[in-house]
Amino acid sequence: MEKYEMKIYKDVLFFKYNEMAETVEEAQRQAMEVKRILSQPNVTKFLNDNSAIQNVATREVNEVWGELMSWIGSNIDKTATIATNVTWKEQLNRISKSAGAYDSVRAFSSLEESLEFLEIPDFKV
Repeated sequence: MEKYEMKIYKDVLFFKYNEMAETVEEAQRQAMEVKRILSQPNVTKFLNDNSAIQNVATREVNEVWGELMSWIGSNIDKTATIATNVTWKEQLNRISKSAGAYDSVRAFSSLEESLEFLEIPDFKV
């Protein structure tokens, strides 16, 4: 199985993370690929599906993802993350609210909720 899958549907990049990057270099390659696709003019939304992740990233790998999320926040209209558990979902939503970004950046427990938020309820994985 690949570590991640990507698909573009309408104006949304769907990114499903199956296994966490193990090194900074691997995370950087993945982040560059996500940025490349999100830089296309017809892609304005990002659906980040982390529901399959079972391991925790290292601090260094998390720094790469933090930089990517910062870039996405400045360049993408809406972002939805499918969290691995309710605690993580609530933490992400608290951060989004405190940053004043809750209208455009949210975490969810299910694919269906994420699709409604991104206005693509007919999307099929």
